[in-house]
Amino acid sequence: MEAINQPQSLAAVFPDELVAEVLSLLAVKPLMRFRCVNKFFNTLISDPHFVQMHLKNSARNPHLAVMSHNHNGFDFRVLTLPMSLLLKNPSTTIQYHPYFGLNDHYLRWRVIGSCNGLLCLIDRYYEFTRLDSRLLCLWNPATRTQSEFVLASSDEYNEFSFGYDNLNGTYKVVAYHLNDREHCTPISEIKVFSLRDNYLINIQCFPAVVPVSFLFLSRNNGGVHFSGTINWLVVRDYCFNSIITMEKYVILSINLSTETYTQLLLPRGFDDEVPDYQPRLVVLMDCLCFCYDFQNTHFVIWQMKDFGDQESWIQLYKVGYKNLFSTPVRKNHLSSSLEFKSQVMLPLYLSESGDTLIWTYDEYKAFIYKGKDNRVERIGITSTVLWLHAKDYVESLVSTR
Repeated sequence: MEAINQPQSLAAVFPDELVAEVLSLLAVKPLMRFRCVNKFFNTLISDPHFVQMHLKNSARNPHLAVMSHNHNGFDFRVLTLPMSLLLKNPSTTIQYHPYFGLNDHYLRWRVIGSCNGLLCLIDRYYEFTRLDSRLLCLWNPATRTQSEFVLASSDEYNEFSFGYDNLNGTYKVVAYHLNDREHCTPISEIKVFSLRDNYLINIQCFPAVVPVSFLFLSRNNGGVHFSGTINWLVVRDYCFNSIITMEKYVILSINLSTETYTQLLLPRGFDDEVPDYQPRLVVLMDCLCFCYDFQNTHFVIWQMKDFGDQESWIQLYKVGYKNLFSTPVRKNHLSSSLEFKSQVMLPLYLSESGDTLIWTYDEYKAFIYKGKDNRVERIGITSTVLWLHAKDYVESLVSTR
């Protein structure tokens, strides 16, 4: 990092590099206060190199960003929950803090992605009014800044995802559109919208595939952002009313830098059977993972160790439903039993040791499973949290512009 002019008294005690290193370990809120101390701190904290240093350190303290609403269902808010706090005390009381509020009515927005401490939201009004454009909002909850963008199109897009173009240093939104989904030859269309350059490009020669979320009528299983790509779990050679076997499932990966696509195969050795429950793509332990139900008895997670290498799949995690759903649940020192609902099984976090799993099977419930102790504990949150829409999140100083 280049040297930054600072008060002589401070320079005589600590070098610039040490000051920057120490400050980069702090949370965003106190750093925002430091910016008001003097010109030196303001310049340092705004420096792009410092912002990246802070982002790298923040990645060691992962959060979940979750939508919540009050009991009348009209006041939507976003909670950012530290993973360390959830693991240390699942029954802790976490209240919404107005510091992290969005300067707008929450009912207007739906979160479509999270990257580098930024949440991308899309307006919900279009779903009811069918306007010829949609409004996007890039929001940094930690710095309380936001920017809005207009996505102009007359198409009724079905899926949206958000990610970062590492090569060009810009954020992009990928929009998926499916026509004639009830015919044997559906028409698929992908468009990529650059938030910095404000352009919309159509990906040519896109294959006729159907996202798995369409088949399971799900709205919380869109594309997954990982390492500069957006990845969808799709079905190839789809025909309406045809039997779908596991061999038809592939990963469609959109490169945000080249704005091209490739197809990745899933792990080998699946039974040629119709899946009863919705398989998913997630990011766990900084790797792209594939999760699915195995014969109604186990929940299985496969990890692609080397992204893009179809030979690098390993079975990362396998747990029986009898452990997850028959184990007594500890909540406020009481015990109850979980109902078997593997069709919406969604892992939210897996520890490096593989022993601790945070997962949800219900819109309003999330649990921690500790394999070593064979113990399940429900996460206690005071607000009504929509766990199936949770996004990975880290605090950052990254600008929304």
